[in-house]
Amino acid sequence: MIWGDKSPSYYDSLPTLARLFPQARFIIQWRDPAATANAIARAARSGSPYFRQRGVYLRGLIGYEVLKSGVDFLLSRGKPVCQVTYEELTSDTAKVMREVCRFLEIPYRDELADLRGADRSEIFQAAHHALIRGDEIVSTPRTVVLHPAIRRRIHSYVKLWKRRYNDEWPPSVLTNADDVALPRLLQRVGNQVAYCAVRAFDQFRQVCFAYAPLALLQSYRTRKAQRAIP
Repeated sequence: MIWGDKSPSYYDSLPTLARLFPQARFIIQWRDPAATANAIARAARSGSPYFRQRGVYLRGLIGYEVLKSGVDFLLSRGKPVCQVTYEELTSDTAKVMREVCRFLEIPYRDELADLRGADRSEIFQAAHHALIRGDEIVSTPRTVVLHPAIRRRIHSYVKLWKRRYNDEWPPSVLTNADDVALPRLLQRVGNQVAYCAVRAFDQFRQVCFAYAPLALLQSYRTRKAQRAIP
């Protein structure tokens, strides 16, 4: 039997997952971090409480390189890793899904490149899930609602990472790179400290959820789902 699990929260858990599941195969999807942040901004505008949390952009930005470190860890241990990009997945879905199927050693079927008839029962109703619950794979750029200051900060980190990794990562196209300033050392230190604080709070919340009564958690989840429905 082959089964899988996907969560955006796994970005800093790859070494742990590799130890817990030594036979696991890992599929990593990269997306331009500015596009990811723009999607966060759009989700927040649609009313999603999760994407309105403080530190959500910082978690996504610094966590992007944390994910890279996790992937490097897997590769250094000889773990099977398949890396794809969101941009290619949405623009040439059949090609990417064939690569994924070869990686998983399972047969490819045309239904894998088509959202029509897909099972979306595990995806709760919310405005920011409208595209994934639809029948069309959209590859055109989304409306930009991201604040210019956040966008500039992301571009500065992309430029830094491209220099750090000899232009081999991230797989993002940085236009007008000469006009992009690198993040200053003090800014990078401050962002790292803030990121660690955000992640510490996340872990504290996980501990609270682990020991909270089940009835209380079910009530919390119900209220959260109701707030997410516009």
